[in-house]
Amino acid sequence: MKTAPAAGSFLTPEDCEAAFYRAFRAGDLDAMAAIWEAAPDILCVHPGRAPLAGRGPVMDSWRDILGATGGVQVRFDCHGRAQSDGLAVHTGLELIGASGGDQAVVTVTNVYGLTGDGWKMRLHHAAPVHRNARRRGPVH
Repeated sequence: MKTAPAAGSFLTPEDCEAAFYRAFRAGDLDAMAAIWEAAPDILCVHPGRAPLAGRGPVMDSWRDILGATGGVQVRFDCHGRAQSDGLAVHTGLELIGASGGDQAVVTVTNVYGLTGDGWKMRLHHAAPVHRNARRRGPVH
């Protein structure tokens, strides 16, 4: 049986996701660290990079990204949500601001797990969308 989450934790996957994107935009590594589950099997795949497994490598990657940028102009448009048995999967597109006003578009899967400390991120997978790809609409 799960206990109630600690005060200040994320009560829903959506709360965790909102905090993730706030930390991403603000370049706040401490807030980013609070979002990720402490489990050794967490995963993160940044666009064009090999998968990273484990809290150390995942947080090192965010330290590099956020330290180099001081925050990223990013918006997440969620296209689908599924939740069952303490696991939530959100899919969608990230629109990332780039120099010159252009936007990079990446397809994203975010996975959240319910822990004793509330909902935490277990996986963030982002991959480039090819310019000629057609959007077929939201997945339900």
